[in-house]
Amino acid sequence: MATEAILLLKSIDASLKELLALSRGAKRGGQSSEVVASDRDLDSTYGDPVVKFHPRDWNGEDCKGLHFSACPVDFLDMIAETFDYFAAKAEETNELYNGKPVAPYKRKDAARARGWAARIRAGTVTRPASSAFDEPDDITPDDRDVGF
Repeated sequence: MATEAILLLKSIDASLKELLALSRGAKRGGQSSEVVASDRDLDSTYGDPVVKFHPRDWNGEDCKGLHFSACPVDFLDMIAETFDYFAAKAEETNELYNGKPVAPYKRKDAARARGWAARIRAGTVTRPASSAFDEPDDITPDDRDVGF
């Protein structure tokens, strides 16, 4: 009898979680928060945005000024969640920029962050060197000493 009650409670819990997930999707206009940008979008002019801020809870390396393609996957996951949150808030307040709704653009950035994270996890993108001034690996210290 106790096991039947536990099974019933687990079933109720699963149903409530499913209803909550469906409710969240409805609040977003039916869009899933796990949308990943297509390769076409990521390869477009606007597909690799520059990071302009850090999510509040980010404690890793400084990513401001980097393109999404150069960021760690943990950062991309966190910024995607942050953009989803901002999109939901913008939708609630009907936030506009130049007369256009802001939420769809924030959702696109979230999807792009997930897309770059997926590419990096798959190994199809390698992170660039930490500095644009790093020397190529084939230069030895002797090659640099030109005697000026």
